[in-house]
Amino acid sequence: MLRFVMVFGVVLALGLSSRASGGDINVIPQPVAVERADGAFRVTPSTRIVAQGAAAVEAKKLAAALAPAMGFVLEPTASSKPGERAIEMRLDDSLSTLGAEGYELRVTPERIAIVAAQPAGLFYGIQTLRQLLPAAVLRPTRVDDVAWDVPCVKITDHPRFGWRGLLIDPARHFIAKDDVLRFLDVMALHKFNRLQIHLTDNEGWRIEIKKYPQLTELGSQMDWNLRHRDGTGPRCFGFYTQDDIRQIVQYAADRHITIVPEIEMPFHAGAEIVAYPELGIAPDRLASLEPQKRWRETSGLVAPRPQTVIFFQDVLTEVMELFPSRHIHIGGDEANIELWTNDPEMQAQMKRLQLKDAHGLHSWFIAHMDAFLSSHGRRLVGWDEILQGGLAPGATVMSWRGEQGGIAAANAGHDVVMAPTSHTYFDYYQGPAASEPLAIGGNLPLAQVYSYDPVPEAIAPDRVRHVLGVQGQLWGEFIATPAHRYYMAYPRAAALAEIGWSAKETKDYEQFVSRLRHHLERLRVLGVTFRPLD
Repeated sequence: MLRFVMVFGVVLALGLSSRASGGDINVIPQPVAVERADGAFRVTPSTRIVAQGAAAVEAKKLAAALAPAMGFVLEPTASSKPGERAIEMRLDDSLSTLGAEGYELRVTPERIAIVAAQPAGLFYGIQTLRQLLPAAVLRPTRVDDVAWDVPCVKITDHPRFGWRGLLIDPARHFIAKDDVLRFLDVMALHKFNRLQIHLTDNEGWRIEIKKYPQLTELGSQMDWNLRHRDGTGPRCFGFYTQDDIRQIVQYAADRHITIVPEIEMPFHAGAEIVAYPELGIAPDRLASLEPQKRWRETSGLVAPRPQTVIFFQDVLTEVMELFPSRHIHIGGDEANIELWTNDPEMQAQMKRLQLKDAHGLHSWFIAHMDAFLSSHGRRLVGWDEILQGGLAPGATVMSWRGEQGGIAAANAGHDVVMAPTSHTYFDYYQGPAASEPLAIGGNLPLAQVYSYDPVPEAIAPDRVRHVLGVQGQLWGEFIATPAHRYYMAYPRAAALAEIGWSAKETKDYEQFVSRLRHHLERLRVLGVTFRPLD
């Protein structure tokens, strides 16, 4: 006789307790609805994966994910014999109510079925299935003497938000391509679907642009060391070729992750001013200096001349050729625009454009980028400073200086991604600074991350739809190695994954930590150097 325990689905709909236990269903992020039953499905070399059409593409991903640890390959097939034990994967339009990323997963002793309306849903069903198996399934080499049992269960699942992201920062400390790919693998297990890559900053330009080769010839090779406590640190040289970018974008797309490129402007632009001093304030003076001295003299702020607009539009043209993402991030933050106010050329520019002040000049520059991206079917994303001087019509705001920018933008009818320092800056300390790796400052423990709700009450009910989702930031000033990056990311990113995916009504920190203790074993098997729980 089967024994079922319903959690988080119909129980909530009936207004009953949401504290019911899911038994050994320790999945992160927490599914919307779980029904646990007695028994298990055992995966063996004779198990078949049944899939057709687009579902077969995802089925091959499942077979590839299981093969290293299991030591055998489950070849996908188009059909199975009656009564044959199999893993079935199929697309079904009737599940469109779960959205493009939702899925159903049913496990009985005889069969596993993953069903979704779209391929992304099948992929996320695979990630849940991987977490239902013993953690050893995540090992990259064969594991003997393990029973590959999947507990009998019915899961109905779909995400709360469409934007569930992380940010990495190779501009400050370059991140090798293979390390980016591995980071994407861990993201996929947690059902993240956006990776923003901060490709440019004062410390380095990290993407090849064919029209402007000195961006990488000079801008990626600055003698800039970001130091550790002992005064040492790795040199930050390096960049991604366009072929590297294509590989990263495709690798991410195979895991249903969109790469969102960030090309910083008009501030955080020191690397490009070093390479092309005509972009900067007082360009003749900058051009007369050697590049190393030029770096120390530039303010990191470009001068928004018409030629500067053309330069960045040229750059964005090549960026759009490489990144299919609808959203292109242009930064727009922390601009020390008083330098424009004090510069005679920029004063004349503001007068010529009939702009009230430097905020207006900032807005004029951002509006040109917005119009250019919009004309190519893309959407501009910028940090919340782009609100200053008036927001460009098609812009999406990423709210980092608290929530006010996101609230203002959403209530004005603009899309927003919530990314406040208070809950999503994973370059902050996780405990007492003396006992933690060097960080930029602040303090953001796991419980505080988990407490976050990306929809502030101050957003009008009819504007909540403009909250696209949430994103965690791993700024790279003091994150020089993959081990340090993972330590800063996990398990806080696991908490953020749940914020982005799971239903608000089911949030329970103690229950999350209980599941997380099991999940940390998966991270350990993957070689993720996470911060231990307190």
